[in-house]
Amino acid sequence: MDKEMRRAICGMCTNKCVVNVIIEDDKITGQEYVHRGSEKRSARKWTSIVGSCPRARGVAEYIDHPQRLNYPMKRAGERGDNKWQRVTWEEALDDIASRLARIRDQYGAEAVAFNCIGENGCSDEYRARFQNIFGSPTYAGQAQICYGVAAALSFVHVGGAVHFHFPNRLTRCIMLLGRNPASSTRYEWLQILDLLEQGTKLIVVDPRGTEAAMRADIWLQPRPGTDAALLLGMANVIISEDLYDKAFVDKWCYGFDKLAERVKEYPPEKVAEITWVPAEKIREAARLYATSKPATVAHGMGLEMVPNVTSVLQMRYFLPTITGNIDAPGGDWILGPNPNIILQAQIEVHDMLSREQKAKMIGEKEFKLWSWDLFHRVEENFKKVEKRPLAAWWWIGGAYTPDVYRAMITGKPYPVKALITEGANPLLTLPNARMVYEGMKKVDFHVAMDIFMTPSCLMADYVLPAASYLEKPLIYGGDFFHIVSAGEAVISPMYERKPEYYLWRELGLRLGQEKYWPWKTLEDACDYRLAPLGFTLKSFVEERGGIDAPHVGYLKYEKTGFGTPTGKVELYSTIMEDLGYDPLPKYVEPPQSFVSSTELAKDFPMIVISHRNRNLYQSQGRQIGTVRRKSPAPIAQLNPQKAAEIGVEDGDWVWVETPLGKARFKCQYFSGIDPRVVSTEFAWWFPEKPAEEPSLHGAWESNINAILNEGPDFRDSMTGAWVLRAVQCRVYKDEG
Repeated sequence: MDKEMRRAICGMCTNKCVVNVIIEDDKITGQEYVHRGSEKRSARKWTSIVGSCPRARGVAEYIDHPQRLNYPMKRAGERGDNKWQRVTWEEALDDIASRLARIRDQYGAEAVAFNCIGENGCSDEYRARFQNIFGSPTYAGQAQICYGVAAALSFVHVGGAVHFHFPNRLTRCIMLLGRNPASSTRYEWLQILDLLEQGTKLIVVDPRGTEAAMRADIWLQPRPGTDAALLLGMANVIISEDLYDKAFVDKWCYGFDKLAERVKEYPPEKVAEITWVPAEKIREAARLYATSKPATVAHGMGLEMVPNVTSVLQMRYFLPTITGNIDAPGGDWILGPNPNIILQAQIEVHDMLSREQKAKMIGEKEFKLWSWDLFHRVEENFKKVEKRPLAAWWWIGGAYTPDVYRAMITGKPYPVKALITEGANPLLTLPNARMVYEGMKKVDFHVAMDIFMTPSCLMADYVLPAASYLEKPLIYGGDFFHIVSAGEAVISPMYERKPEYYLWRELGLRLGQEKYWPWKTLEDACDYRLAPLGFTLKSFVEERGGIDAPHVGYLKYEKTGFGTPTGKVELYSTIMEDLGYDPLPKYVEPPQSFVSSTELAKDFPMIVISHRNRNLYQSQGRQIGTVRRKSPAPIAQLNPQKAAEIGVEDGDWVWVETPLGKARFKCQYFSGIDPRVVSTEFAWWFPEKPAEEPSLHGAWESNINAILNEGPDFRDSMTGAWVLRAVQCRVYKDEG
């Protein structure tokens, strides 16, 4: 039996593990860590991670799964009927380009919306390139609740991308904020476990008693949605007890005196009343963090989906700042672009989207901290400390996504007549999913490109088959962090599957963009990006292992200052002041909570949050038997005490209901959660259930986002980040 190994970057989650794909008799049979067998400790960790991952183990089933999309298809019935006619790529592309051109000519380029996530190695910089040249500002993505707002505020206050660097042996204290690496980033967690063995301290802030919380020296369990108050309270202790780094603050911080005045409003006793965390525990955590240098903060999506997210994230950056842990070895690293390759920023050509078109973007004027105006302010300051260009495609340059779908229904602020979804499943991943559904029903034209037929694909006029990560090359990283990894296609695309690049280039050629698409294939485009290194994609993988990791150093501000208007870390933001916002963080009680909506709380006395299932990634993988055998049903975690009160046994099916609707989950007893809180898994649908309406593969049955609202009471007023956690609900047994 012939057996060979081919290197790839796994696309089954955001960890992007570098793997060897095992091919036997021309068939993919599995994948393993690229350095499996090495005696190095890091290699043994990665080998364990890849070897235990159910998604990796399911690769043979995944590549030729009977539900994979293999050919372009055109709708033959009503949307949602699951009736299709097979067409050629040429027929599909010609018709799509023609219809996009007609819509652009009649309504303007902004009438074409794009909802593309960029996962599974979609190389979304090429979507951005097509969209910017086409002239549309209407990008509806997920970045407002997934790193984008965190990046925006990092640039506003610090002038660069502050990122949790994998902790190293210098790190004396780690604080995890709404982050559960044991389920999401296993390599990080294994490193943390090593550090705990050498005496590093661990603080965990999480409403759930996660594996990390159980190993923590201090676990702070706040009421969901009150994180800003908790972090302000910690800052109160650090400043009032003179535990801050006076030398760093005096030289490198702007507005410390104003921040010090603001945090006086948050003494631990007051914060304890707000957060449910005892005052003495707040003091203990603040002291441990401030006196254990170097210390690092790592936050996750749990921090970016809650009310008051702007202030939460401001404080996430201010704690390492006032303790002198910014860009310090063992602390919070300021990352920068890779100096050696053509960046995504250069591919996306955002300058080709005119300022006039950018000003039309939905939400541009309403959410000034999520706007092209902010991007250009930040870009100007970024140039003071970096010679390389700043990319916009992930963290800015996106409309307020729910209002894009609302514009399909209302035509306001302008009509949205066409939608292209790529690697996205908005019916499962956006709030108020019924409104999203209504927009998909009403939009004139919808093109979807994906791996499988998802509920969102069922609402399209054309469905195009995407190549998987095994069937296309990828360059990952380089813009917001300096490390670049690259992998080749392991096999040629099967059937008529294509990389997403093919869609954007072919549409570009048909819509007058010929001179902007000189690279015939995605491989050619990768060669172009790696040319400054002196490699092609193939030679880069063969000779360098597909990795470029230049050392960017620490304490870079000592030479350049910080990339802000004042050249310092702005604890009092001059940009926010200029935009008319409060320049300082503050806690605001969520509009719907025990405190602010006492009448609502009588009918909905619990708080719903959500958590990630380690075996699944977002809405993906539910077709794969290896995965579903480990996670056959959607879970809601309930405290056994609360479950007993409402007559629910472990394993019973329950309804979680909000004022917007209800969703069905299987109860899992979990003593690590407050009796007033329930935590559900998210993005659940059932590929085994009927595709046609009204089922849409069970899209409405256990979809927590279908019962989470959006609008003024459920979004951040400065960034537009929508609230997916800390919502009032009730839970009761499903008697059916």
